[in-house]
Amino acid sequence: MGASWSMGPTYLVRMTEEPLSGGHNAHEVVRIGDTVHRRGDGNAFAVRVLRHLAEVGYPYAPRHLGVDEQGRDVLTYVPGETTDHPSQRTAGAYALGGRMLRDLHDATAGHALAAGRECVLHGDPGPFNTIFRAGLPVAFIDWDSCRPGDRLDDLGYLAWTWCVQSQGHVPIDDQARHLRELRDGYGDVGADTLVAAVLRRQTELAEVEAANAADPRHSAARRRHAEWAVAWATGDRDLFLGHEHVFRAALR
Repeated sequence: MGASWSMGPTYLVRMTEEPLSGGHNAHEVVRIGDTVHRRGDGNAFAVRVLRHLAEVGYPYAPRHLGVDEQGRDVLTYVPGETTDHPSQRTAGAYALGGRMLRDLHDATAGHALAAGRECVLHGDPGPFNTIFRAGLPVAFIDWDSCRPGDRLDDLGYLAWTWCVQSQGHVPIDDQARHLRELRDGYGDVGADTLVAAVLRRQTELAEVEAANAADPRHSAARRRHAEWAVAWATGDRDLFLGHEHVFRAALR
């Protein structure tokens, strides 16, 4: 744990840096008071997106406050925790997650940031990049993957990572119900369209990470992570395909 110094009204105030975990990123992230300081990849696009979302009043993202003396992005701190199992979420969580994503897409549709695509995507809106309080989602974090794109790419990934889980002993009927609740929160998406989007995102991730796992230019740690990601994506895809009729029935 480190420390930084902030000038108060008449004296120096020592501010403790608290390392933060969670999310699917490998960047340095620390909390200092009510702010998060994050050393990322200098993603100017993400900064522009966060500033636009602040301007239009989108409430489900941290605010970008600038850059500190070490070159780290400074964001507002959003209290809460990430989740990795339905037992950590409460009634209404899935519908609200779908609504949060829909509001993001609507807030960026037709904007210059969308660069002629449907909207701006979060890019990685899994529950590991979502802050929850009292079992309900309150904000998406880790915007490094945001980019112009098609809504279904984001929705398919959200639906998969929030609702389809081959680990953790989650009953299939519960997973299907969560998928329906999330789809209803997002709105205007048919069963065939959403099922195809989920399968596409699972397959895409498995293929990309299989290539990363075989790439000797990556570190051993990165290749191990890629192997884990392939197993995760293929395991969830196998479960989804094996019970596709249950998921489709819930979406009708």
